[in-house]
Amino acid sequence: MKLIVFSDIHGNKYSYFQFLKKISKIEYDKVIFLGDVVGYYYSSNEIIDSMRQLNFISLLGNHDKYFLESYNNPSKLNNLTKKYGNSYRIAKKQISDANLTYLRSLEKKLEIESEGKKLFFCHGSPNDLLEGRIYPDTDLTMFDNFSLKYDYIFTGNTHHKLEKKHNKATFLNPGSLGQQRDGAGCSFIYIDLNLSETKFNKVNYDIEELEKEIDKYDKGNEKIKKVLRRKQI
Repeated sequence: MKLIVFSDIHGNKYSYFQFLKKISKIEYDKVIFLGDVVGYYYSSNEIIDSMRQLNFISLLGNHDKYFLESYNNPSKLNNLTKKYGNSYRIAKKQISDANLTYLRSLEKKLEIESEGKKLFFCHGSPNDLLEGRIYPDTDLTMFDNFSLKYDYIFTGNTHHKLEKKHNKATFLNPGSLGQQRDGAGCSFIYIDLNLSETKFNKVNYDIEELEKEIDKYDKGNEKIKKVLRRKQI
């Protein structure tokens, strides 16, 4: 089985559609999304439309959960807007009934067995499915029970790429497709389970176009603009 795994698109349609162009030239069996289609940027509904049409397997992310909790909660929506900008309000205005139902249906984890290998997928970490964070320097001994059970453990949330062996398992984070934070660009993972080969693939997109949208919907919010170029030289 050949898989494409990505995470944390955060409403960034510019990177997402470049990603689609890139994977159209790759042979694969399934595409798995580790969560956070909502938050920060402004095209979540359009991206969900596409992922549903293409039959991507999607998991729930922490920002997706925040959005669902805020949908009928004005106070929570106000707090999220103060912290992350207007993307939540725009998502609430734009999201279709079908996409809202879809988002509410997403699971927090996925397990697959193929080619004699066992794989675990979630947004956060095996110990905290939505909010957990596994960075390249995280002590993996806290996941000993999982690392002895699975061959591959995929997580997102940190926006930092990761490939690290511990016990039986290889821990993998594809990085963020929508908002890189490690200086190595937006990315996804391609894995061939038969060959036990993994590859990180960088996705280039027009950051300036997204910055124009930030100026339109969140003028003066330099934080969500600067993070797009974090650590990049």
